[in-house]
Amino acid sequence: MLKPAVKPSQESCCIILRQETMMTDTLSMISPPEAEAIKRELVKKAIRRRLVRKALVKKALKRRAVKKALAKKALKRRAVKKALKRRAVKKALVRKAVKRRAVKKAVKRRAVKKALARRAVKRRAVKKAVKRRAVKKAVKRRAVKKALRRRAMRRAKK
Repeated sequence: MLKPAVKPSQESCCIILRQETMMTDTLSMISPPEAEAIKRELVKKAIRRRLVRKALVKKALKRRAVKKALAKKALKRRAVKKALKRRAVKKALVRKAVKRRAVKKAVKRRAVKKALARRAVKRRAVKKAVKRRAVKKAVKRRAVKKALRRRAMRRAKK
């Protein structure tokens, strides 16, 4: 027996047609009211099948939409995360800059303190030198006075 050349995509249609022809054959054998009831049942089943298929398609579409929404949400979340990271980096940079300024100020303060200390040391040294000179002068004056007194005493003895 030769099989007709049928494409795989058309095969399911052929099977359905074959089933329908078989059904009509069996229905013609059954009494009309029973056949009518069976037909109604078959129609109901077909409708239900179609509805189920539609529901499945709807569900798949919904799933796809949810997936898309979730992907969008994830993208948004990632963007927010990036923005937060950027903000944190900025804050860290600001903190570092503040710290750097504080360190700079502290270094300056220390330098000023050192300079003041040096100046004070110099001032003290100058004061000491002035005092030394004054003492030296006073000692010299005293020595000159003493010498003059001695000379005067010597002269008085003669």
